[in-house]
Amino acid sequence: MDDQGPTASLNAFVETRADLEPVGQDSVVQIQLPSSSSGTFSRASRSQRRVVTSTAVCRGEETYSRSCLADTGSIYFSKSRRYPRSFLWRVLDNSKVLDLRSVDLSKRDRDQKEAAIVLQFGFANAVRKGCVALEDDGDGVLSVFVLTKSNELFTLTIPTICFCDAVASEESTERWSTAFSHSTISLCTPQRLIAASPLQLVVTSDDGGIIRLNRCSDQDASAWEVLVCTESKWGSSLRGLVRWQGNNSVKYNGKVLDPNTAVAAEFSPSRKHLLTVCVNHTLRIWNIEKQEKASIVFSMDLLGQEREPQDHTRNIVDAGNPEILRVFQAEGAFEGDEFYAVTYSPHEGGQFKIWAIRDADQGSLGIRFLHPDNILRPPDPEPGPESKAIWKLADFRVSSGIWGRDMEFWVLLRSNKRYKIYSLKFDLVDLPVAWSRGWTSILPRASDKRSPPTVSPSDVQDVTELWLEYLFHPGGFSRAVLQTALSMYCLARKVKYSADATIPLEDQMCSAVATQVNSQQLKDEKEYGTQFLQYSEAMQQEWRLLHQEVQDLDKSSCQALTLAFGDHSDMPWLVFTGGCAAIRKCSQLESIVHNSPAVVRIATGYLEVPSIEDGSGHKRKTPYELAVLIRAAMGFREAFTPSFQRSCLTWLSNELWQEPLFSVSKRIEDYYERCGFAEEITDSAIASLRDALAPLGDFDGLTTDHFLAVIKDLPGLMTTESSDLTFSKFGLGVLVDGAREMIDIHARILFDLLVLITFIEIEVDEDISPVSRLNTSVVFMALLDQLRRYGLMQWLAKSTWTRMEADSRNLSLTVLETLFATDVRPHSTREQTQSVTLSVTIQDLLVWITGGNDPSITLDQVLVNIQCHLLKNNDLELASNFFTFQPSTSWATYIKGRFHLANGEPIEAALYFQKAARKMAGKPSPDYHRASDEFLSPTEAAHFGQGLPFYFTHIHQLFQSTSCPSHAAQFAQLALQFTPQSLSLERPTPLLTSLFNSSLQTSDIQSAFTALTRLPQRDQLILLPTIVKALLDLSDGPKQLLGLPWPSHIHPAIDAYLSNDQSSQKISSKRVTNPIERQRKILAAWRLKNGDFRGAAAALYPQLQTTKKQKHKFGAVSKFRAEGSGGDGVEGFEAKRTDESYLSVINLMACIGGENDSAGWMDGKSAKDGEAWLLSFNGDDGKRKVVTISDVRKGWQKELDRRSVIEGGRWGFGLVGGDKMELG
Repeated sequence: MDDQGPTASLNAFVETRADLEPVGQDSVVQIQLPSSSSGTFSRASRSQRRVVTSTAVCRGEETYSRSCLADTGSIYFSKSRRYPRSFLWRVLDNSKVLDLRSVDLSKRDRDQKEAAIVLQFGFANAVRKGCVALEDDGDGVLSVFVLTKSNELFTLTIPTICFCDAVASEESTERWSTAFSHSTISLCTPQRLIAASPLQLVVTSDDGGIIRLNRCSDQDASAWEVLVCTESKWGSSLRGLVRWQGNNSVKYNGKVLDPNTAVAAEFSPSRKHLLTVCVNHTLRIWNIEKQEKASIVFSMDLLGQEREPQDHTRNIVDAGNPEILRVFQAEGAFEGDEFYAVTYSPHEGGQFKIWAIRDADQGSLGIRFLHPDNILRPPDPEPGPESKAIWKLADFRVSSGIWGRDMEFWVLLRSNKRYKIYSLKFDLVDLPVAWSRGWTSILPRASDKRSPPTVSPSDVQDVTELWLEYLFHPGGFSRAVLQTALSMYCLARKVKYSADATIPLEDQMCSAVATQVNSQQLKDEKEYGTQFLQYSEAMQQEWRLLHQEVQDLDKSSCQALTLAFGDHSDMPWLVFTGGCAAIRKCSQLESIVHNSPAVVRIATGYLEVPSIEDGSGHKRKTPYELAVLIRAAMGFREAFTPSFQRSCLTWLSNELWQEPLFSVSKRIEDYYERCGFAEEITDSAIASLRDALAPLGDFDGLTTDHFLAVIKDLPGLMTTESSDLTFSKFGLGVLVDGAREMIDIHARILFDLLVLITFIEIEVDEDISPVSRLNTSVVFMALLDQLRRYGLMQWLAKSTWTRMEADSRNLSLTVLETLFATDVRPHSTREQTQSVTLSVTIQDLLVWITGGNDPSITLDQVLVNIQCHLLKNNDLELASNFFTFQPSTSWATYIKGRFHLANGEPIEAALYFQKAARKMAGKPSPDYHRASDEFLSPTEAAHFGQGLPFYFTHIHQLFQSTSCPSHAAQFAQLALQFTPQSLSLERPTPLLTSLFNSSLQTSDIQSAFTALTRLPQRDQLILLPTIVKALLDLSDGPKQLLGLPWPSHIHPAIDAYLSNDQSSQKISSKRVTNPIERQRKILAAWRLKNGDFRGAAAALYPQLQTTKKQKHKFGAVSKFRAEGSGGDGVEGFEAKRTDESYLSVINLMACIGGENDSAGWMDGKSAKDGEAWLLSFNGDDGKRKVVTISDVRKGWQKELDRRSVIEGGRWGFGLVGGDKMELG
């Protein structure tokens, strides 16, 4: 391309990539269409449908190219006003699969279903290039026409509901899929397929003719009427189809083409005429409306040159570039013109020609060149003489416009794998003026320029962590690219690769790289050794090699194919091999950043001047001044080493999210020293900075207003336009991708300015450069405030979580998309183009993140609200990562406690809860239920602002619900401590009960006893068995039971509980071998403590009967023990215990009264209320009897006599003293 073409130096648009990853596991429907030589499908040959439930892993570059990279593709914009109306189609898998999906950014509120279904149609034979056409009548049915290399014409009549509901495609595809073949098509080689309507098609052939296919609306796609048109006449005779190859033929791609073969074809708006650009560099117009008069009505050289017939080979059009003809309308631009056409000729340096068609049937009389005296060349991407690149036109689009005003011209140029897009906004009447100086260019998305991480020995961050963060950055490389690159890396190095979907891809990468490094160390320990430094270098090298595989695959997926332009939205799209991208207009600040100061300076009228209203009376700063400042700061920062930049970012994070302790000047100085500016900044960097700032007057020319003007240019307020639109899931992906790019750009600008202002504050000598109009403290604080906001946005944009959908699918989304993007509505395109409104909506999203237009919402409130949402969804990992961003307010401190409590850290939680107590309990309470994103229930939120008792009661309930009894008891005590005495006893009752239970769980008997005694008597009696049981479970419980000052009114209840032998079975202590005997002793001790000697004796006496029965039952055992004890058996443990029992009972009864004092009668169940001194129950006959002290003494004497007999060896059966001796 020569140097006469216009230049376009202003980058005014930017690409925003769309994510084509399937929304869900069942969102891809594959339909295999059979080949058929007949007009319709036969019963033996039916289509096969299946829903793809898992994404196949590409194990090599060839597999990846076949399944993920398109041969051809474009976007079709439907005539219907109903959603969906924009369809991306791509030809995959060696041209045997047609991939269809909706790419609408927005939809109406009434459109409930999401058009997220991807339809993939498989063909038995490859699809011919340029032979896919889409049309519709606006009735909700999409007609897709596909011509394969077997010359079969497939007609797919797809209801658009199939893109919203996979079930809709379960209907027999034979009803809306039809294959058609005809001998006429088979006798030629089709070149292009163009659809005028769902009922009319045109096929261009390699013999220079065209084939028209018509059918009636009541006929299916197997009833096409085929008509052939040649230069002479319409007909279908065999003679007209016979190729006569001569010297005029042109060879292309192994085929022989007639010079009149149509390379590109377009219908006129009325569908009456067909315009074609032929191989022989001519524009032809066919009248195809009337069969009997159909003919070529116009033919002329693309440049209007007169040529001799023998010069046909001088100007030849590339048959592989069909995108050199476009038709558009501009009603009212020139009176009498029906429509216009634009053609491109690669000759004469490459020229566009605009044809004004007033009456095509009149030939040259009805057609003329528009602006014939002007040479309209496409922009030259590299106009310098040193450039060796050859740029070719790949595609162009022209938008229609009423009165020919505000029209747009889009051009796609390509050089090998590189491409450039240019845009021109013009009025058709004044096109030459705009053409010479009005071109702007489109910038690739900013994320494509991210640099891979570099690691130095001084870096503390792990090399693997850095690479994983880079490779898996949201919006970066696709998952298919990463998987394929990993498989290729493993295959080349013979590392085992497992495509197990249950193993995260990140883990697979780490394992593969580590395995390779370890194997290299085993092979050559001299080179790597075992030191960490050598190991880190080896890891860095392997990650670079893996990244190279990723980068090569990613480049292959970013090769531009075509442009698309939606007339209903005025939005240009770029379709490339791996997907598509929306082209949006740059924001004000993006336009300044993406262009050099010199370009910004000449862009007069294109950029607005930001307004700075600070009362200083200074002049407003122009975009050029801001561009100089931003570019100087950027160049200064880019001169830093990667490790120094990371150090600056690390210390900046501490500065942003930690509570300041010093003055602003001291903070700037500390930041300067911690980062190590003095050691890193070179003299050459300072000299370059001065040169960059020279247009502003060096450092002396910098003012506070310069920096504040940049901040003023950041998004500040949301637009207030109401809209009935909402983003589709596809549109949300585009919105988030654009927001991510804008956030990174703005954050980078702010960081660059902060570094610059830090350097100026410390290093610039005031004696040499006074910098009198620059208040560094004000600028530093303003930049920190904005950096906090954008630090939050960057975290939201890169942090992802997995959310469970209603159909049990796991969906990975960024926090930005989940929490904020769904709340933002698209703007209407009635007043502005969608490329403009998309950028405006992205800026609205950035404002919405930090509170929107509500001035009462602070950044601190937003930070806490996000943390509450994370906790509400129980995403503790993300909440832990976000913990750093939490402010030091009382509300944030309380939420920190909630995080630690949910994370199983009750000690830390208690500390935060106590720290927040005073302010959370005392200040007027806002709606914390709403402020916490409903993380707090209305009941919980009601405890705030009501005083410390209510607050501590809430905290107590939290710990109680999480089974933390010690802390639950702690805060219950605090709540009771701060409860005024004037409150009634009814309110503390539940709290005391909770304190009682919590204290028992931690074996804090004293606190439980205190809580019990403060309860009403009725509640005391209910809870008494609980504490008594807890005491009996403890080894020192009886001692505590007897030592506690029990109220007198509950003494009978304790006595009754201890008297119940069944309650002894509930004792859980494993150290107690005989719980009944133990409880009887405790009961006796309890009664003795309270002066009830009679009751104490009654408690111990049953044990004497039990011992006697056991001896009678196990007499043989006793005998054996006596014989084997060497005369000491009677002095053994059992004898001692029996003696102690008798003595205890005798002594207790002696304290009651006289020896013959009898006890009352026992009812067989209980002994209480003074009914008897000593009660006994005869287990043999079940009768009650009176027991006196003499009876007990006799029993003991009898026991002593029995032992004497055994010791004397007289333990045989018989009568002793007239009585029968019981030896057992």
